[in-house]
Amino acid sequence: MKSIFVAIVLIVSLSYFFYKVITLAKFVLLGKPENRFDRIGKRTWMMIRNAIFQLANFKRPKGDILYAGIMHFMIFWGFMILLLGEIEILAGGLVHGFTFKFLGYPLYNLFIFSQDFMAAAVLIAILMSLARRFIEHPQKLNYHFGSYLILGLITGLMLTLFAMNISNGVNPDEPVSGAVNWMLFAGTYIKIFHVTNPLSPVTYEVIWWLHVLMLLFFLDFIPNSKHLHILGAIPNNFFLNLSEKTMQLQPINFEAEGVETFGVSKFEELTWKQLLDGPACTECGRCTDDCPAANTGKILSPREVILNIKENMKANGPKILKLKAGEKLPDDQRATLIADDAAGEQRMAFKKEHPKEHATATSISPQELWACTTCGACQAICPVANEHIRDIIDMRRYLVMTESKMPQELSATFRNNDTNGNPWGLGSDARLEWAEGLGVKTMAEQPDADILFWVGCAGAYDDRNKKIAIAFVKLMQAAKVKFSVLGTEETCCGDWVRRAGNEYAFQALAKQNVETLNKYKVKKIVTACPHGYYTLKHDYPEFGGNYEVIHHSQFISQLIKEGRLNPVKAMEKTVTYHDSCYLGRHNNIYAEPRDVVAAVPQVKMVEMKRSHKNSFCCGAGGARMWLEEKEGDRINRVRTAEALSLNPDVIATACPFCMTMIDDGVKDKGVEDNVKVLDIAEIVQRSL
Repeated sequence: MKSIFVAIVLIVSLSYFFYKVITLAKFVLLGKPENRFDRIGKRTWMMIRNAIFQLANFKRPKGDILYAGIMHFMIFWGFMILLLGEIEILAGGLVHGFTFKFLGYPLYNLFIFSQDFMAAAVLIAILMSLARRFIEHPQKLNYHFGSYLILGLITGLMLTLFAMNISNGVNPDEPVSGAVNWMLFAGTYIKIFHVTNPLSPVTYEVIWWLHVLMLLFFLDFIPNSKHLHILGAIPNNFFLNLSEKTMQLQPINFEAEGVETFGVSKFEELTWKQLLDGPACTECGRCTDDCPAANTGKILSPREVILNIKENMKANGPKILKLKAGEKLPDDQRATLIADDAAGEQRMAFKKEHPKEHATATSISPQELWACTTCGACQAICPVANEHIRDIIDMRRYLVMTESKMPQELSATFRNNDTNGNPWGLGSDARLEWAEGLGVKTMAEQPDADILFWVGCAGAYDDRNKKIAIAFVKLMQAAKVKFSVLGTEETCCGDWVRRAGNEYAFQALAKQNVETLNKYKVKKIVTACPHGYYTLKHDYPEFGGNYEVIHHSQFISQLIKEGRLNPVKAMEKTVTYHDSCYLGRHNNIYAEPRDVVAAVPQVKMVEMKRSHKNSFCCGAGGARMWLEEKEGDRINRVRTAEALSLNPDVIATACPFCMTMIDDGVKDKGVEDNVKVLDIAEIVQRSL
């Protein structure tokens, strides 16, 4: 009879489990196509490295992340190894007397040891988790009932397993050679408490059934809980972004027939990979913990963006699957993906009153979408390869291009750019005024230049950043570099335009610039702007613009190494370097800017607490340069305060946006007379 009951329970449980998993897979596959099946070998290795070996949990091997990584490693590998024991238990319920003893006692004893040891390791990890939640109580975690239910189930599974192991260890009818000696923890318990008698058959049977029912309930609870990531994280690490483009934006064909809207306002308009991010999310909160917007009192939480998309998918997915071919789900019958401003204001009020609570919904508010600086901190720390930024940009695209809804300041900046080819709205005839008296030649005058210096809008129009363009030109002239500029033929590269969601305007800019660059057969471009660097290098190839793009930090470093630049004047100053998000996380350039500063004699370099991949944003990326911060602290002030805590004489930057934000931060603090904000080109130029 037991075998029949076990079979019935197992069939019901597995049927429900696979029904839920298959249904979720159908939801995900409602998304648009995307090719993530290239480089299978690399993908397989990254999946093994990040998900199986759990190395993605140690991206920052210190503090709470190290603690949580060790804890998660113990639970994951505990379950991986204990799975063999669960198979033995279930098989023994289906076939009376079945065990793995047929392997022989040496192997079986090792099996017993592994089950006992890993059960103890999992229990220790559970205690670590409880201590973290109740003692440390990090704000980034979700404290909903499901988390505690899972912890309780795992604890119950381990305790019932120990009870059965202890009973088997002293059972004279279990002909296991030296079983007690192979059970490190259960065996120690037996010896300390002098356990001599096994559990009674009835008690053992009750514990056995309790263990099996908890196991199957746990299995069926997985697709309905945050522990869905057990199923989603491994494939998501296989399908991770292997491109150098950290923002894999889907191209929009504006000439396609029948297209009524642009951007994303429905979950199924995202790609299947974007939808898979939701089930893969562990809700660990690392993305939100690193987010500069979330850190400064803004409404945005990158985790909630991912989870709210998942909840929207789960709310609308069943309705869409019931539709007949050709039918569409009416808007009044679907949960809205992008909420209105009023909903966003309510959420902001809720977060102010309940800062430690995390409310998951089926929609994302415009305020959340516009708070993002696209700094990439969320993606860099995510252990399951989620890609938050493109979700946000895709929804911005809808707001801007379909609904014409955007912050007022951004609307004016778009007009400036459309009219004059730069966000400041200054005349294009003034684009080369910064170079007066420098002898700079344009491509029209010197088309055979070795280098095209892409000045960028900031270098051409912003008074502070004009000085950086001048300093870099003087460096190239000192190194006898044959370079030219586009002059009045240059227009905005479109970086901020694309991140703001105005894809139509971006494509027009990109095509115009590519036509100009290709006209002069440009091969190599140097720019002092990391945003222009990313766009020219990663976005322009989509429009036929294939160039070797070099950031000025790389170029200056190369010139110094070649001996073409020789900084000789000592600079007895303490310097801290601020990593630009677009230069660092988005392009992995960390060493060259530091090498450039370090080449100046007698410079003392000090690092901020958050630097390199962990650097904190200046607040200007993702079109935030043109938007006011109306909630919480200003991001640039937080970053500036971190730099000033080191008592530097100079804060070095390598980005015009960072220059503006940090310089403003220093002025806000009233220390501009004592602390200078200098671009790395200015530092070297002063040392020549």
